[in-house]
Amino acid sequence: MPLVLLTLGMPTAVQAETPRGASLVIEAASGEVISAENATHPWHPASLTKMMTAYMVFDALADGRLKLDQKVPVSRHAAAQPPTKLGLGRGKEVPVKVLLEALIVRSANDAAVVLAEAVAGDETVFAAAMTRKARALGMYASRFMNASGLPDPDQIVTARDMAILTRALINDFPERFALFSKTQFVLGGRVRPTTNGWMAGYSGADGMKTGFTCGSGYNLVGTVERDGRRLIAVVLGGKTSGARNARMTRLMNAAFAEPVTPTEPGLQMGALPKVANATAPYVLPAGQCAVAPAVGTAATDRKLPGWGLVLGSFASKAEAQAVIKGHQKSLKDVTKRGRAAVVAKLRHDPQLYTALLVDLDQQAAGQACKHLWSLGSYCLTVPPKLLNNPDTLWR
Repeated sequence: MPLVLLTLGMPTAVQAETPRGASLVIEAASGEVISAENATHPWHPASLTKMMTAYMVFDALADGRLKLDQKVPVSRHAAAQPPTKLGLGRGKEVPVKVLLEALIVRSANDAAVVLAEAVAGDETVFAAAMTRKARALGMYASRFMNASGLPDPDQIVTARDMAILTRALINDFPERFALFSKTQFVLGGRVRPTTNGWMAGYSGADGMKTGFTCGSGYNLVGTVERDGRRLIAVVLGGKTSGARNARMTRLMNAAFAEPVTPTEPGLQMGALPKVANATAPYVLPAGQCAVAPAVGTAATDRKLPGWGLVLGSFASKAEAQAVIKGHQKSLKDVTKRGRAAVVAKLRHDPQLYTALLVDLDQQAAGQACKHLWSLGSYCLTVPPKLLNNPDTLWR
């Protein structure tokens, strides 16, 4: 089969610094590479991480450590995760089946953490197990630090590794694959639509997962089956969701246009470099990540100054204020700056409140967040342009 495009991402000075994104298209059955661009360049996975989380949960279901109808508790740590989330209250018990649907269909961060704790007792322990499993699957360039895909500088994947994971999900747990095809699920009488809009609009598409943070850009893994032929494609680093979806469509169209020539096998997945071609993942530069306000939303009541630290979301203002106060004490030797702010989260029922420290400069925000992570506390740095945008993930 002729290759449509083959740029493996071997390091050149320009490419290592400013890749246009990464992509890979393969035959699901054989692992034959149809096209590749920067396929071994490291990238932050964002919510594509949840595909690995799902694999770990499927594994636990297969060996009896979990059951679909088993109800598992929501910890304080899980309830405090920033959006996208379900807004699960601390202490609530939720069936594993519902959590899996929320994880895959709605990309819920709180569901990811609840499942991680159900499998391993602790999200950090779970993340270490994710990395070990990734190595066992042949994902040699990947490293996982949490179950959700929320920003962490050490959490990386490559397009090659995500294609390997997709094949493993399809081949190892075929009875679970339908979860990645769901366009919605219902919880508490409310219909929750999928985050994967591309899947609904492309003929033959039946999975898999989207991912987004402003640093990683818009990511997508897609699977399509036509006339008994299944393709897997990975797109990383889209500047907008529309650009990402359009790129996925172009790649799939070109791949399906190629004739199948089984007597002339092409490049196999195993021939791609196993390790990343750079030491650090590429991050979209400021201004290159388009995050538009949602229709019908309004700006925050008051402008939040400077850089901000998101410290979690809580059921009451008092709890959010207490967390801020505690973190300010922890940070007294790191920075004297930072003003407390509590913001009511948009579109959440029951109401939740986000705890923040704002009015920081970029360096102080980075140092403070790194210190809080070292103490085992959740933290997310937010630049000024996103701090007041009502459609950013922390809102």
